[in-house]
Amino acid sequence: MWWYEDVSRADFEAVKDTIEQIMLQLGASKYEIRLPYEVKTTSCSDDFEEMHRSERSVFTYKGLFFRVDEVLFSKKPFIVIECGDLDELMNNIMDDAEPFPYDLSYEELCDEVKYSLGIEPYPQE
Repeated sequence: MWWYEDVSRADFEAVKDTIEQIMLQLGASKYEIRLPYEVKTTSCSDDFEEMHRSERSVFTYKGLFFRVDEVLFSKKPFIVIECGDLDELMNNIMDDAEPFPYDLSYEELCDEVKYSLGIEPYPQE
């Protein structure tokens, strides 16, 4: 059940589409592969649970594999880019980069993708 009132599932998915376009613009390539598992994410928050089956593409960049995923926090949904080598991709054990809110500006989304792909280091806190 989608519990957010400020963003629809369709609008959230559109931001994930934008993230994939940014990845391509930054030099990532789509990687055609048939995974041996169904890609799905289950998020829980208080009394709510959301399971989402993903049809997202796999990308490759500098020898690593990436996939756009989500983390549904109680106040708003976040986007996360998963990363790993081919074995991790095939076994569905990729690492998550730092999640970021879906409602950032386009420039901020570009920065988050650069951090996730390792093009730029995460800013020091």
